[in-house]
Amino acid sequence: MKPPPRPAGRPQPAWAKALALAALLAACGGGEPKTVRIAVAAPLSGPLAADGEGLLAAVRMAAAEAKPIEFPPTRIEVSAFDDQARPEEAVRVAERIAADPKVKAVVGHLTSGCSLAASRVYAKAGIPMITPSATNPELTVQQTKPDWSWPRVVFRLPPADDIQGSFTAEFAYDRLNLRAFAVLHDGTAYGRGLSEEFSKRFTEKGGRVVAAEAVAKGAADFREVVEWASRFKPDGIFFGGDYNEAGRIVKEARGQGMTAAFMTGDGAKAPEIFKIAGPAVHGAYFTVGGIPVEHLPSAGDFVERYRRERPEGGAGPRTFDHYAYEAGRLVVSALAVSLERRKPLLDVLREIRHESMMGTIVFDHKGDTTKRFITVTRADYNQRKFKSTDPAEASWAAESAAPGSP
Repeated sequence: MKPPPRPAGRPQPAWAKALALAALLAACGGGEPKTVRIAVAAPLSGPLAADGEGLLAAVRMAAAEAKPIEFPPTRIEVSAFDDQARPEEAVRVAERIAADPKVKAVVGHLTSGCSLAASRVYAKAGIPMITPSATNPELTVQQTKPDWSWPRVVFRLPPADDIQGSFTAEFAYDRLNLRAFAVLHDGTAYGRGLSEEFSKRFTEKGGRVVAAEAVAKGAADFREVVEWASRFKPDGIFFGGDYNEAGRIVKEARGQGMTAAFMTGDGAKAPEIFKIAGPAVHGAYFTVGGIPVEHLPSAGDFVERYRRERPEGGAGPRTFDHYAYEAGRLVVSALAVSLERRKPLLDVLREIRHESMMGTIVFDHKGDTTKRFITVTRADYNQRKFKSTDPAEASWAAESAAPGSP
């Protein structure tokens, strides 16, 4: 005789539910959350400390706002590492990060030189590195070369310098009708690389590089190099480097009576340049890889939250902070998928489609973003802001920021 059927709809006892939940938690590694870390590697001291602190604050925001990872229960910590914007220190930092088994991913480094130096350490350890700012093309290209015998671990959110440098040259030649440039750079991987890409494309267009020179990073006096460049009567000056040298060079150029258009990249786009250069920076052109946060209608809420979080009271995001924030969100999202599906984090990152304030982030086979637009801004000294004042620039930036941009 068969046993009588169990009555339909019979409620499950509370103890049975608790037992089932306990079994599920045990299968996922127990009820006590485990800790994993996201390392932020950036300059937290020295001339670029403000940029590094901004990146760190943005990643901490992203981690704090993220939905908790419940299966398995996981707590995410953000650990800060100061690379001092020095490549040799970046290697030491990377070695410390690689030695910590709880670190699952790195957001950083800020500069291309540090990123290039540290990338092989992360590759050997199999730790993903997502940079919100390092734009030297070699950073991702190196992973496709025959001598790269490790996993491809480097991912980059902004477009690389070959795109930014080439576009800046086209903008100078086609829109500003400039034909002769003095090209200066600070000798770093970022500054040199951006300048080389600019020069290459500008000469391909038919322009002339009438003077080219590396300047000493950290120098305070650029009188001689500006005096030398002025002899060639350029109608434009391009500088590859950060705001410390850019501000002093444009100030010296205007002080010597040079009226040539001054152009530089996103490494120099920082509020400090208004203090360094004074009125001399007014009207200077700053190209930015991707879309600056002030040009993103979707970034308003992020900007307000960022201002509330910063300890200095109300300081807005710097050039790469919205990229750092999205890098943090992207890593947390990828970690959740990796842990839940027991899938390698690198595989998740390579396949990810991350919805961000800049649009959908997808990486190509090198680890580069597939969003490859550039924005042109100009310095307005009176308002201490970077903005588009020429209709052509404004329309170009708006077109780039449109949903569905390539």
